[in-house]
Amino acid sequence: MRNRPLNLVQSKEDVFELLGERIDQLVSLDIASRNVIHLLYYFARSKMQYPLAMSAARLLKERVKPGDYVLLGTGWPDRPHVTPKIAETDGPPGAVSLARALHLGLGAVPIILIEEHLVSATEKVLEATGLRVVSAEEALKAHHYHAPIHAAAVIGFPSEFDQAEQVSDFLINNFKPSAVIVIEKGGVNEKREIHTSRGAETTKWMAKIDVLIERAAEKGIATIGIGDGGNEIGMGNIKEKIQQHIPYGSECRCGCGGGIAPVNKVDVLVAASISNWGAYGIAACLAALCNDIHVFHNAEIEERVLKRSADVSFIDGITGFVDASADGLRWPIHTAFVTLLRETVVQALNSINKLEANSLFEQK
Repeated sequence: MRNRPLNLVQSKEDVFELLGERIDQLVSLDIASRNVIHLLYYFARSKMQYPLAMSAARLLKERVKPGDYVLLGTGWPDRPHVTPKIAETDGPPGAVSLARALHLGLGAVPIILIEEHLVSATEKVLEATGLRVVSAEEALKAHHYHAPIHAAAVIGFPSEFDQAEQVSDFLINNFKPSAVIVIEKGGVNEKREIHTSRGAETTKWMAKIDVLIERAAEKGIATIGIGDGGNEIGMGNIKEKIQQHIPYGSECRCGCGGGIAPVNKVDVLVAASISNWGAYGIAACLAALCNDIHVFHNAEIEERVLKRSADVSFIDGITGFVDASADGLRWPIHTAFVTLLRETVVQALNSINKLEANSLFEQK
C-alpha cells in the first residue's frame, strides 16, 4: 500500500489512484454479509502498492494490443454431486462483461473458457452483452473486417488434467494470448484438489484452468485472478493468510489435508465481495483509462445478462434458485451497483477534464 498521504489532487495520476481506491471500496462492499471479503481484500491489498482493480486494468492496457486474444476462464459447476450440469450465476456475467470491455476499450479478441457442457449456455449469456458469438478464428477476422462486427468466442475447457495440459498448450501456441483472466474458478490446493468455500471437494467436475495459468506464467503472459471466497484461482497470492484466517483454509471436509487455499499465483489478484463485481471493477477502470465510459456496460446490459443467465438455468450459488440474481442479491441490486460504478468513473473523468482545462489556462 502507498506510504504517503495523498493530500491534493494535482494530476491525472492522482485522480486514477483515488478512483482505483473508490472502485476497490465499492467492489469489496459486503452487502450480502458473507463476512469474509474484509479479510481477503485486506490480505490482497497488502501485497500491492496500488488499488487492485486499477492495477489489473493497467496491466491489461499495457499488455493487450488491438487484435490480441485474451482468454477468460470462468464457470463453477454447482451442486455437482446432484448433477454436474448445474452452474452458478457468479462468474459468467463478470467474464462476458469484462470481455465486452476488453473488446471495446483495447480492441481485444476475447475467448471465454468454460466447462464443455456449459458452452452453449455461456454463448447465450455472452450475446446478451451485444457481442456476437463466433469461432475464435472468426472473431479475429471480425476484428479486421471493413464493417463493424463485435465478436467473441466460447470454448470448452476439459476437467481432466492431462487433457487440460494439451488444450492449454494449444491455446497458448496457436492464439498467443496477451493475457489470461480467471473469474470465480476453483483453484487446486497443494494436493491438487479443488474445494468449495464450504470445504467440500469438487475437483473432478471443475475445468482445470490452473494448468493454463501455470503455462501462461511460464511464458510471461499477464495473469489476473478474481475471487470472493478464498478458494479461487489466484488466491495462491495470499495462500498462507487464507490457511490461517479463512474457514476451511487449512482443513477441508474431504480429508485430503490441503484445505481450500489454492496454490497458483497470478500477477494481480482482485478480491471482491462478488466475483462478478471484481470483473466489473476492472472494466470500470478500463473505461477510465480509455477515457470512454461506454467501455463499461450499463444497467440495461447488466439486467439483460443476469436475466439471460436465469434463462439458461444458471442458479444463484447462495440461494440455489434459478433466478436473475448472483450470490444472494437479485438483479436490481446489481444494476444499481453498475450505475454507481459508472457514475464514479464519470465524475473522475470530469475531474481530469477540469485539471487539464486549468493547466491549459495557466499556460496561456
